[in-house]
Amino acid sequence: MDWIETFQQHARGMLPGLLGVRFLEATPEHLRAEITVRDDLCTVPGVMHSGAIMAFADTLGACATVMRLPAGAGTTTIESKTNFLAAAPVGATITGEATVLHAGRRTVVCQTRVTDGAGKLLALVTQTQAVLQPKPEPAAVMAGLFEGKDATEQRALLATLERGGAARYRALVAGEADPARRDELLAAADREEANAATLETQLAGGHSRGSSA
Repeated sequence: MDWIETFQQHARGMLPGLLGVRFLEATPEHLRAEITVRDDLCTVPGVMHSGAIMAFADTLGACATVMRLPAGAGTTTIESKTNFLAAAPVGATITGEATVLHAGRRTVVCQTRVTDGAGKLLALVTQTQAVLQPKPEPAAVMAGLFEGKDATEQRALLATLERGGAARYRALVAGEADPARRDELLAAADREEANAATLETQLAGGHSRGSSA
């Protein structure tokens, strides 16, 4: 994946794009970008606003984290600490270099050094990013409900789910004006209740279908 192009495209139309962040290098080990200090990024007397510097660094830390995320996961900043060491005057081009100090399953810690054209350190930012795990697929959620349960426990749980499903179908009927759809929902509720009855009968009999007595 071309991370530089990916980040540059993602920045368009959002705050990093408004700041004018230009990505120069992007690998899982190192991220580097630059920004030119404009008048509209400054506070008086003509130096870059501290919030703009923090936003620049936060962007780089987040992007450095993204390159290490598992498929489907996301991230958000949960803590950030900035030491301001020197001013960035209007017209200057400053560089941010982000490195990952810690990459865990739930958090990633990044440090970003912001320097001027002469290499002078302007700010040092350390931030913690939360790793937002992807939502599991419905099939995986369902499988997790039954994991570790024996056949009897699975039947009991499935019967409960079937009864609950039937109740939800009937609840939907109350808000459905179309007669054909109401009939479809009622038929679905009947099927769920029939399934639940089958499971409950098996549970009451103490054996599963097809097993020997």
